[in-house]
Amino acid sequence: MDNPREETGDEQYRTRGAYTIAAVRADPETTGMEVDFAAANAGVKTTGRQIDDLEDTLQEHEAVVIVRDLVTDKLVRSYDLHLLDMVDKNRDDPRYQRYFPNGLRAVTEADARQVEPKLVRDIIKTLDEDQTKPGFDKLHAEYRDKLWAAVQAVEVADTACEQIETQLAFLKDKVLIEVKLKWVEERKKLHAELTKKFPHDARRVESYFLRFAKARKKKPQ
Repeated sequence: MDNPREETGDEQYRTRGAYTIAAVRADPETTGMEVDFAAANAGVKTTGRQIDDLEDTLQEHEAVVIVRDLVTDKLVRSYDLHLLDMVDKNRDDPRYQRYFPNGLRAVTEADARQVEPKLVRDIIKTLDEDQTKPGFDKLHAEYRDKLWAAVQAVEVADTACEQIETQLAFLKDKVLIEVKLKWVEERKKLHAELTKKFPHDARRVESYFLRFAKARKKKPQ
């Protein structure tokens, strides 16, 4: 009997486990010996399904981040156009540089979850400081609250993503590793018990176990 390797996919644990459980249970001489291993296999299956569900949920939350980021980008671009009108299209104007020292794209194309929200908050803070300056009262009235609502919406979505990512990391790095170790341990015990039951029939013992598929070697480029 071989054992899973480091690169063995989770699905091989489940499928090989299902085969062994069914094979041992189907044999009148061994039925019932699979119980402990079946419990370990159920642990792998349950954890795997939890991971799959969380990965789906994460995709949903990431979609929300993307959509809300696009809304924020649209607002920032609109603000940029109005600000450019006020400074006669002069991007070197100090009033424009206060908001976009590295250009518009440095904001709208920044990382949507970690970087852009901070940059938009800087724009809002600067707009609050400038609201009494000539021309900025109208910009403040039109954009300040919209930008605030947009960036908050992105941050809420980001927080939801972080929570799911934390749960996923725990399941993958802690729970799944633990249940896999238990799976291997119980499988070895079952193999030992079957060997003890059929000490002179190694072929029969091995018939209860499927071998693990080896990872394909990558072809040289």
